[in-house]
Amino acid sequence: MPVSRVVLIEDHNMVRELFAHLITKDLGLVLAAECATAEAGLVTVRRERPDLVIADWALPDGRGLDLVRTLGPQLPDTRWLMISAGEQGAFVQEAAALGVQGFVMKRSDLPTLREAVRRVLAGETYYCPVSARLLAARIVSEGAAGGGAPTPRERDVLIGFARGENPKAIADRLGTSVKTVQNHLTALKDKLGLHEPAELVRYAIRHGYVEAP
Repeated sequence: MPVSRVVLIEDHNMVRELFAHLITKDLGLVLAAECATAEAGLVTVRRERPDLVIADWALPDGRGLDLVRTLGPQLPDTRWLMISAGEQGAFVQEAAALGVQGFVMKRSDLPTLREAVRRVLAGETYYCPVSARLLAARIVSEGAAGGGAPTPRERDVLIGFARGENPKAIADRLGTSVKTVQNHLTALKDKLGLHEPAELVRYAIRHGYVEAP
């Protein structure tokens, strides 16, 4: 049987080296490539077409989940394992909605990561106990609130807004009109019951869509 090929995307050198050792020496897999940014990850995963991508949720120039959103439909045979230091239910829920097969928090131990890699490569879904609890709590919380989470496009608009982009910049980035962006912002305010710009920014930070400045 051919040995599974892995691409590792992690910006902290020490963590990346530890993961690389686990992948090659412990699990006996092929580390096809490793990189430290979302931009490099986009190019590398397209080129390598690996069996598994292990990606950090937070990268210097973007998010690991943005790679899933872009590359997932193009590479249906590639499986994804997300790692994160931030323990936010929104992170895990978004990953699950995108079809990410594995999610492990960085405070987990190495046996948990080994188990995640093995099971994801075996065709299963594996969310570590912490991420599974966060996902369950998030779903219960949203059900009680009744308003629901932002749609994927509303989330893209919210991220841009919270990062300080004006509606035209958001519209250019998303390939839509300024009017559509403004409509999404209005819908977000109504859905979330937040009508001040600062409240939207705080919501985006609290739910992990952007990092606090």
